[in-house]
Amino acid sequence: MHWGKGNFTRSVAFRWMISYAVILFIPVILSVIVYSQTRGIVEYEIERANSAMLQQVRYIVDGELHQTESLAAQLSIHSDVQKLLNDSQEESAYLIYKTKQELNKLLSTNDFIKGIYVYSNVHHAVLSSETYVEDRMFYALKHETDDFTYEDWIKLMKAQQPGRYVLLPVETQGKSIITPSYIRSFPMQAGDGPAGTLLFPLNVEKIQTMLENIDWVEQGRVFIMDANDQILFQNAGEAAPVPTSYHDWSNRGSGTFTGHFQGTESMITIESSDTTGWKYVSVFPTDVFWERAKDIQTMNVFGLLVCFAIGGAVIYYFSRKNYDPVKQLVSVFSRNALPAAGADLDEYSFIRRSVLETIRERDDMSNKHDQQLRVLQNYYLGRLLKGQADRNVPLSELSKAHRLAWTSDRFAVLLFYVESDEDEAKLLAMSQFIVSNILKDVVGDRLSIHFADVDGTLAAVVNVDPEREEQWKDDMEDALAQASEFITGRYKLRFTTAGSDLQTGLDGVHQAFLQALEAQEYRMVLGEGMMIWYGDVKPSESSYFFTVNDQMVLINFLKADEFDKAKQMIDNVVQQAFQRQSSLEIAKCVLLDVATTLIKTIPDQEQAGIAWDEWRPLKRLLSCATKTEFHQELLDILNRVFGVLRSKLAVQTSAGIGDKVTAFVQENYSDKNLSVSMIGDFFRLSPQYISRLFREQTGQGLHDYISQTRVDAAKTLLHEGASIDDTASRVGFASGHAFIRVFKKYEGITPGKYKSIQ
Repeated sequence: MHWGKGNFTRSVAFRWMISYAVILFIPVILSVIVYSQTRGIVEYEIERANSAMLQQVRYIVDGELHQTESLAAQLSIHSDVQKLLNDSQEESAYLIYKTKQELNKLLSTNDFIKGIYVYSNVHHAVLSSETYVEDRMFYALKHETDDFTYEDWIKLMKAQQPGRYVLLPVETQGKSIITPSYIRSFPMQAGDGPAGTLLFPLNVEKIQTMLENIDWVEQGRVFIMDANDQILFQNAGEAAPVPTSYHDWSNRGSGTFTGHFQGTESMITIESSDTTGWKYVSVFPTDVFWERAKDIQTMNVFGLLVCFAIGGAVIYYFSRKNYDPVKQLVSVFSRNALPAAGADLDEYSFIRRSVLETIRERDDMSNKHDQQLRVLQNYYLGRLLKGQADRNVPLSELSKAHRLAWTSDRFAVLLFYVESDEDEAKLLAMSQFIVSNILKDVVGDRLSIHFADVDGTLAAVVNVDPEREEQWKDDMEDALAQASEFITGRYKLRFTTAGSDLQTGLDGVHQAFLQALEAQEYRMVLGEGMMIWYGDVKPSESSYFFTVNDQMVLINFLKADEFDKAKQMIDNVVQQAFQRQSSLEIAKCVLLDVATTLIKTIPDQEQAGIAWDEWRPLKRLLSCATKTEFHQELLDILNRVFGVLRSKLAVQTSAGIGDKVTAFVQENYSDKNLSVSMIGDFFRLSPQYISRLFREQTGQGLHDYISQTRVDAAKTLLHEGASIDDTASRVGFASGHAFIRVFKKYEGITPGKYKSIQ
């Protein structure tokens, strides 16, 4: 078998390479997953650190703002400030000096504010910690710019300010800087409008210094915006461009997200103040944190390429090395010409097919040998049982030739009579196989047993070990009881076993077989489903006990119309005939003699009207197999004879008797005692006479009509799923065997077969 280039993809070598490659990819995939997870963890930690630093700035700024607003509230109720604002007289120099000193003191304790300015609406002047000048001069010194006029400033000072932050140009070290300032109006004690305005320019240098101290701030931007989304502070100073997308950021609320700022992908973090409503925004490029991560990524890619190169070489080496034994096996099996079974998928499929073909050939040969051996063993055991074994060769040598190993020289024979509710063909084909296999499994560990088919009867040769000679019958009966329970419940089979006594040597097997046959004859005495041992039923010498005198007595009972006495005499004869120690041949002759004696008593003129082809009493009697059947048939003959003898009533009493009898049978067919005699007694007619009238009026024999009615009712019950024994009991049959026999007579099949085809 050659695997060319076109078939390489179907070769196991190619599959090994794929498998090894998959194994190689597992750590690679795990490395990628670990790297991605590490990147996510790093990003998460960066977000946490960024948010923590921004929260720290928020806590500091919020605290300073809170102190600033508290200072403003304190000054709004300060007595000196109130006197200065509400005194409409000429300003008091002492009061101004005293208030200025107080402002200096407050300013020195709070470095978050750049100055404290108190505008008086009454005096149109501004008091600060440095000076006290009129409002226009103060504007020129501190706030004058081209974009912010005096009118704008004075309007802001005179307006009602509840306390808010505004951006104002503030003169600092010779240049004007837009500075966030806190502005708040003083309440006026009398009249409308504020008495003045308090202004706190915030210390921009301190806040920017705080922002610049953040680790990554040199490469990013930090904004502090008020509640109206105007930027109050930023680390880039005035020269830095104001972001155009910060309004979109403010709609997201607090948190960290990735966005674009000035064309660069950046990580944006927003923290909102719960007290002031300000927003603290940090923006920095993501490349800042991934500069070293790129080096790690480069190292990972390089490492993966090296792994692929080395792994590929290793995969090729081991695939080639492991393929050599497979290649040799393929070469070995390719030498044998095997039947084509389609294209093989790979070398393993080819080897598997070759091995299976070899095993199949070996099994076929072994099975054929076993079958032939079983046939030979069955033939040899059959001849041994019949006493027809070849005498020119020792029996022990023949046993060895047929592979029959005997453990001792003590033998017994068992015969099995098997019955089933199913079809007889099935019984013949399967019953022996079922019974023999199950019994061999149950008995095999205690006794050596071999089965054979002898003229359609299942026979077993039992080899008994001397140590178990005293208890082998008990062991066999226990095994038969177990097997019978299982076989009856599972396969609906019933069997009766007849066994011989122990015989010595293989020459005694034939004698044991004859004893088992004789014991089997007593099945009609003891009934079915039993174990019959020859030693228990061994017949003794007996004489013919139904004499001529007994015949005359029976005839006289009939003529004297003494039915009960005649029935009692027949019961006694049947009981005596089927005693254990009686000869069965004599018993059958006695029963036939009783039947003929009963028939002889029928008058000649009445015999012409009997349908003998339908009745056939002697044939039915000879077909009986058990004591019960013999007894029932004799009683049926007795009833018919008495019916004929009692038929003396006038024909006129028989008008419409056919319909009445039909109705009576339909109502009482389930009664096991229903018979022609019972019907004759009910209508006060002899059985013979009522049977003849029924035939004349309906065209059918009364006995046949009873049987047919029961069979029709049984078919309905079987169709409904009733069991055979239950059906027999419910339609009036005395036993299941009688029911099967009658059902097959009228329907042509057994009840079991009829039930299976419905």
